[in-house]
Amino acid sequence: MLRGEVAIRQGNSSWLLGLVFSFLIWSPLQLASAGELKSFNEQVADTYGTYRSAMFYLRTGNPDIAYLDLDTSITSWQSVVERFGKSPPDAFADDMSFHETLVSVQTALESGRTLLDKNDQTSAVTMLTSVRAELAALRRRNGVRVYSDCIDEMNAAMDRLWTHRHEPPDFADPDDVNAVKRDAAITDYLYRRCYESASAEDQSDDAFKRMFEGSLLSLPLIFDALDQGNETMLINLLRELRSFDRMIWLEFG
Repeated sequence: MLRGEVAIRQGNSSWLLGLVFSFLIWSPLQLASAGELKSFNEQVADTYGTYRSAMFYLRTGNPDIAYLDLDTSITSWQSVVERFGKSPPDAFADDMSFHETLVSVQTALESGRTLLDKNDQTSAVTMLTSVRAELAALRRRNGVRVYSDCIDEMNAAMDRLWTHRHEPPDFADPDDVNAVKRDAAITDYLYRRCYESASAEDQSDDAFKRMFEGSLLSLPLIFDALDQGNETMLINLLRELRSFDRMIWLEFG
């Protein structure tokens, strides 16, 4: 074998060994980083679950149960701040407002509890509403997406569709009717996306299937109600969908 060929082969071997060595060094670090993001998302989800429950009970007139859930949320969120406040996962490392957002969420939760202590449920709901928006904004500006974001988009579409409950279209005006159809079509698309992108565990849950499949059966009927000019049918469908929408957020948001 010529000396040049030996040198080339030795060079290739050195390059390959270097690549393997780099992989051995960096893979554990990358796995650790992914693990930190997973842990962060899971801890946030734990807090968010009891937060959703507190909001649900506040809106249904059960402040005592809401207070207990909120108390649990505060304790859970303090753990998030303690663990990640000064050491965010890599996905959030460049976010100069990361720590500020975590503290802001903690302040909102604690302020909501204080308002409940004063029996001011209306102000408590207003204060606590910001938590959902802040967590969504934190993920969005850092390119992080979880299933909760899909539910948020779905809920927002339902909010737009719900406006037609109190402001039904002029059935004699095609543009008015088509505006409702457009909102219904967008809502239907987002419901299907969340239904299909859910985890296998959620998809096997009886309550999940019942609420989503009920929604997906009712949404196309809105088009029938509009084509028939049936305002009562439209309103009843929207009421049913609104109930499904809120329960999906409570259980799976």
